[in-house]
Amino acid sequence: MIELPLSGFRILDFCWLIAGPLTTRLLADLGADVIKVESRARLDRIREAGVQPPGRLSPDTNGVFNDCNTNKRSLTIDLNAAGAIDLIRALVPTVDAVTSNFRPGRMQRWGLGYEDLRRIRPDIIVANLPAFGSGGPKTDWGIVGNGVVAMAGLNELTGFAERPPIGLGTLHSDFAAPYFAALSILAAFFDREQTGEGQCIELSQYEAALNLLDTELLDYLGNGTEAKRAGNGSAEFVPHGVFRCAGEDRWVAIAARSTLEWQQLCAVMGRSDLALRHDLQSLAGRRLAEAEIERAISEWAAPRDVWEVAATLEERQIPASPVEDIGDLVARDSGMRDYFVRFDHPEGIDLLVQNEPILWDGERLPLQRAPLMGEHSQQVLSDLLDLDDEQIAHLVIDGVIY
Repeated sequence: MIELPLSGFRILDFCWLIAGPLTTRLLADLGADVIKVESRARLDRIREAGVQPPGRLSPDTNGVFNDCNTNKRSLTIDLNAAGAIDLIRALVPTVDAVTSNFRPGRMQRWGLGYEDLRRIRPDIIVANLPAFGSGGPKTDWGIVGNGVVAMAGLNELTGFAERPPIGLGTLHSDFAAPYFAALSILAAFFDREQTGEGQCIELSQYEAALNLLDTELLDYLGNGTEAKRAGNGSAEFVPHGVFRCAGEDRWVAIAARSTLEWQQLCAVMGRSDLALRHDLQSLAGRRLAEAEIERAISEWAAPRDVWEVAATLEERQIPASPVEDIGDLVARDSGMRDYFVRFDHPEGIDLLVQNEPILWDGERLPLQRAPLMGEHSQQVLSDLLDLDDEQIAHLVIDGVIY
């Protein structure tokens, strides 16, 4: 059994959708007791929007929700019901941190802001992950991941120069911010161990997404150079692109980082004529002949199996990979052999969930399935507040918990 580093830490988690829950999922997977506070009156949209198994429409079987909420407990409570906020306040002394990803000010309006909570537990850590930080012109904006991706400049750099921006197709900001947020919470835990002080943390998902701009942002900051959409091309390497292989919509990504790798590629393709050409011995020369080079690679790759092409090039240490679809990742790519975990769900379905992309003491982190809605309400209130069955029943009757 792995001894997890966050065992003994407890988090009261108001996060919903993706970025917030993935933050607290990482902490839960590392051993923290994460209590997900949710409500049927304001259902976490990721329980209802997204991937469902065929023929299902249940808040408990949504694929994205199950992937974002492993190792957590669920407490369902209507925060607008009389006595609900008092119940949350009673839980605060039992937890180390309170997390949310609402617009700035939402927790304060419930009387659950940092200043409110620190009066109950002076060393509490409070972390909020709004789309935009407080105090700026977009503080009150509501937005979802595809909007954040567009505003952060990622769409503008995606696609081909002669075509409109096409976007990334996935909500990358939702999957970038959680690692910054989890790190900041861990830092607050560490700081409290040293100083005894709590902390108020705010992380802007919009600002976190800027880190996905990579060197294009750095080039502008340093040189004032405005990057353009480059499709599959590269300013540093030729060839650099994707090439069609045999079969329907099968492609291989190939790059040559040096003249030596270019010559190795020519040898694999049986094109000594290209390898010996004086004008193709430099990057500048290959750039002038880029269209010709890409035609040659396309003609060679087109009748061949994509996996065989990639393996042949990799053997010669030429960077290459199949352009994998999701089926390839899950079922064929040997590098993913232990990355997915299968759960038998109480509703009679199988669910595949991603592991964390880390090993702890040489092993994958242990995963428990995401909670059913309200699955642990009685357990949490009994364990942490010592409420008996009659007291819990009255909370149900009064509409405070479900």
